[in-house]
Amino acid sequence: MDVEDRRRYFIIASVVLEIVQPLLRFRLENDYRSKGQGSLQAFLTTQPVIHILFHLRHRNAYCCKDKINCRNNSKLPLIYCQWDLLYTENSGQPGHNCHCKFIANQVQLYELDITLASLILLKCCHLGAAEENAVRNLRRFKNEYLSHNIEGKITETEYKSLWTDLTYFVLQLDPNKQDDLIRIENRPIDEGLCSRYSTDLLNIHKKLNEMDTQIQEIGSAVQELLSYHRNIRNEAICQYCKKNLIGQGQPVYYELS
Repeated sequence: MDVEDRRRYFIIASVVLEIVQPLLRFRLENDYRSKGQGSLQAFLTTQPVIHILFHLRHRNAYCCKDKINCRNNSKLPLIYCQWDLLYTENSGQPGHNCHCKFIANQVQLYELDITLASLILLKCCHLGAAEENAVRNLRRFKNEYLSHNIEGKITETEYKSLWTDLTYFVLQLDPNKQDDLIRIENRPIDEGLCSRYSTDLLNIHKKLNEMDTQIQEIGSAVQELLSYHRNIRNEAICQYCKKNLIGQGQPVYYELS
């Protein structure tokens, strides 16, 4: 791999994880504190927020407390692990398909990655038009150039256009980040940090690989179990034949599989 391609990837990853991610969390915190909620959990507990997020994970559900504002979304942008991070089901209400059967977890801001923080900002907070556009684009850049970039490199052609847009939208959210952007763009590659950032940004691929491994391990275990039972069965057939048929002088025809 070209060293400069890898360094450009490292620069973009550094901006996303060191500037964009904290900015989104900070903007989210400001929003819920301005509404009188002292914690993220308190914010997630409010009915408008849990109702919105519930319908971003569940289809064909009509809530008992606010049926008018129920939405049946064609896409479910809130994935399972994100929903499970935010909420836990109250088992005391079986068969009741509504947001009121869930309670907010004691989740902390630092546990929200860019994807989840941006989703909550866009769906549950009040953003100006410029802020909303910035959040949407920064999230898109993260997905297109980092999370789906399993090679861990960015070419010079991609970088030139990306850096212009990336810095523009960062400064839309916080004009005071200009010096930080310059510092990061000029930093030499740090292999240890680069590897850590790659792991963080490719976490979804890591989870999928772990799932594939688990499925393969389960498959192997099942095959071993079937083989074990097949051997026991075959041995039992052999013993039965020896005892009940062969000893009586009868011909035996059987096939083991």
